[in-house]
Amino acid sequence: MVVLLQQDAEQLLRLGLAAACGAAVGLNRLHGRRAHRGRLRVHVLVALSACLLTLAAGPQADATSRAIQGVAAGVGFLGAGEILLEPHHGKQGRPAVHGLTSAAAIWFTAALGVTVAGSKPFLVITALALALLTLSGHHSKRSNSSDPAPPTPSRA
Repeated sequence: MVVLLQQDAEQLLRLGLAAACGAAVGLNRLHGRRAHRGRLRVHVLVALSACLLTLAAGPQADATSRAIQGVAAGVGFLGAGEILLEPHHGKQGRPAVHGLTSAAAIWFTAALGVTVAGSKPFLVITALALALLTLSGHHSKRSNSSDPAPPTPSRA
């Protein structure tokens, strides 16, 4: 009975750490013109879900491997939904892709959750620190709707 309570407590701590890691990445992503509180919730839920599914698979290596593969496939769909392909003004010009960094952050958050479940706290803390350092780098200033439009070439 004591051993089971100890295992449950350890798993609860892992879930808490996964949620905290997801919150750290999610808080970092709260910027830019598409910023909203949903980003924080998505990152927490992705990390928590990845950790939970990996823990639920149990200690067998083949079951854990299948759980990680399922997490990776599922998160791939979330990431694809985060990426937007917007056409430039009119039908001419190249389309603009937005959301690649956010999609990568979602993918990374799932990896953190899986790693927390895999009992590798030093690896989690190191990876989280490196990711936050990378994500906190200089954000390029995107054009605003209040910014003047770029000059159009004359056809004289």
